[in-house]
Amino acid sequence: MNQIEIRNITTPYEYQELFWVIDGKALPDYLCAWASKFNDDKIISLMKPFNGLCPAWVKDLDWRADVRFVWTLIEKESSILPILLCPDDLDFSCIVVVVEVEKTKDFVYWSRIGYVIHDNENFEEEKKNGILNINAYSDRDWSMYGDNIAFAKVDSDEWYQWISENWDDELYRRRMNYTSPYYQTDGNVCWIQDMNWFFDRVEYDHMTNAYWEFQTLKQLNEFAQRDKMSVKECADFLSSLTRAGKELLEKHLNDYGEILLHLFASEQVGEPLINLLSKKAESKNYVSIYCKAIEIMWKYGNEAVVNVVDVTILERLSDEDEVWQKFGTYISHDFKVYINDIILKENLMMWGSKPLL
Repeated sequence: MNQIEIRNITTPYEYQELFWVIDGKALPDYLCAWASKFNDDKIISLMKPFNGLCPAWVKDLDWRADVRFVWTLIEKESSILPILLCPDDLDFSCIVVVVEVEKTKDFVYWSRIGYVIHDNENFEEEKKNGILNINAYSDRDWSMYGDNIAFAKVDSDEWYQWISENWDDELYRRRMNYTSPYYQTDGNVCWIQDMNWFFDRVEYDHMTNAYWEFQTLKQLNEFAQRDKMSVKECADFLSSLTRAGKELLEKHLNDYGEILLHLFASEQVGEPLINLLSKKAESKNYVSIYCKAIEIMWKYGNEAVVNVVDVTILERLSDEDEVWQKFGTYISHDFKVYINDIILKENLMMWGSKPLL
């Protein structure tokens, strides 16, 4: 059995990326050795240096739909999984290194590694596999689109308007309905090496969780938004915090027909944070993620978003003093001053709460 972990490795461009290390050796180093058999392969030549390629699991790809696409494949029991990308084109249009992954109850297998051959890609076919692919529709899709966009024509004005307003949804559908099957079709991947690695499933799942947490914290620490965050934007933002977040947002919309941010924020951030802070050994990464997300809502949200922070989230956190004080150790000085000097004085429901130290 092989051992897999993740480590920050300095790239030739003098920044660090989180790479997979198998049996003590980084994946780019393996690729460097295997590539020696392909001296005449132009694509492999373009990949060099291999530690200059971008991990495909990062959360700052060009499109949010592509992040969702990769992490959906990570969850699957069987997939041709993107692992490395050209750092100049983080949109699956250039170099895409993939691994063949199979999971069982106890093990995860990385059978072979190769790169995608783009020659057979057909953009006209891809366009048909977004919102217009009714064969992939869920019941919710039919209820939402069955009497409108579902039967539009490719390149029609109606179609262009819909995809311009719903590009994340459109691109994700194309990735799942066209790109993923393309990768699985014989002849569309040039296989470089049969590795036949296999990992303990618990260890592997721990690795993928750690990768997600690291990338999410990085994303939050780099967050900046010029305009005030709307309720819809906030819901999208909160759905990006967890691997199941997008599906939970879709379920919320299906249940309520609209975004009730006080409920969704409580489900996605408030209650999970309270549960973690109530434990003696809390998961510091996810506590940091939830606390940072709440602070971003306060800092960048519009009036409706900030009201959810003030009335729903902070009020609930203050119910238990130990949880409340732990929360205070994870937030910035400015946010703490705002809470102590404004919220605790103006919110009648929080008058009995102690100031954050």
